[in-house]
Amino acid sequence: MAFSHDIIHQIGGQNDTNKNTTQRILLLLESAPIGKNVQAYERVTKGVINRYLEEDNHLLTEDGTRYRVPRFLLNDIVRFWRTMAVDFASKQRDRAGKGWGLRNAKLRLSRKLIFASGLLVCFGCYLNADLQEQISDDPNITKSNLVNFIHGLAKSTPLEIVADAIVRYAVPKSVGEELFGAYTEFLNLVDDKSSRQALDNLRASESGTDNVFNTVKEISRAFEHALDVLFFENDQVAPLIRKYGVF
Repeated sequence: MAFSHDIIHQIGGQNDTNKNTTQRILLLLESAPIGKNVQAYERVTKGVINRYLEEDNHLLTEDGTRYRVPRFLLNDIVRFWRTMAVDFASKQRDRAGKGWGLRNAKLRLSRKLIFASGLLVCFGCYLNADLQEQISDDPNITKSNLVNFIHGLAKSTPLEIVADAIVRYAVPKSVGEELFGAYTEFLNLVDDKSSRQALDNLRASESGTDNVFNTVKEISRAFEHALDVLFFENDQVAPLIRKYGVF
C-alpha cells in the first residue's frame, strides 16, 4: 500500500525511504493498472515524471536541438539499483540466510533488467529522433512532450524497452538472441517448482556446489554479456553510459 503524495513529493532527502524509492521506480518501470479506470494511475505516473523534470534546470542541450538525459530521474534509477544491492545483504542477515539463492538469482537477472530498462528510458530522451522533432519554442509544450515520451516508455515492460533499444540502436541480432535466450532460461528455471524451491532453500555457504545455482550463474553471465555489448560497445549508447552512468 502506498500513497501518491509521498511517492511524488518525497523524492530525495531524509523522508524518502528505501521503500518509497522502490515503490516510485517500480511504479514507473514495472507497474500496470488494474481494470479499465486508469485515470488515477495515469495522473500519478505523470505526476512522478513531472516532479523529476522540475528539478532539471535545462531540458534541452545548449544548442536547443536535443533533449538532455534527465539526470534527476537517472540518478534515482541508479539509486534504486544500488539500494537493492545493499538491501540484499541486509535481508540476508535479517532472514538468517533463508531465501538467499532465489533473491540472488532475481538480483542477477530480473532486478538488473529493470535497472537496464530505466537507463534506456533516460537515454532515449537524448537519442530518440522522433522526440527531437517535438521540441517547441514554447517551453511548456517542450516539457509536456518529454513527459509524454517518458510516460509512453514507462507503460512498456522492461523487456519491451530493451527489445526496442536493440532494434533502434542496431545492436547485432546475436546479442539480442543471447539476452532474450538467457532471460527465457531464467524464467523457465524459476517457473519450475523444484528448481525454485531449491533456490529458496539455498544458503550462500552451499552455493558453490549447487547445480541449480551454477545454472543461474551461467545464465546470468550470458545475460550480463549481452547487456555489456548493448551499453558499452554500441556507438549510440556507450558514450551516454560513460558520461552519465559512471560520473
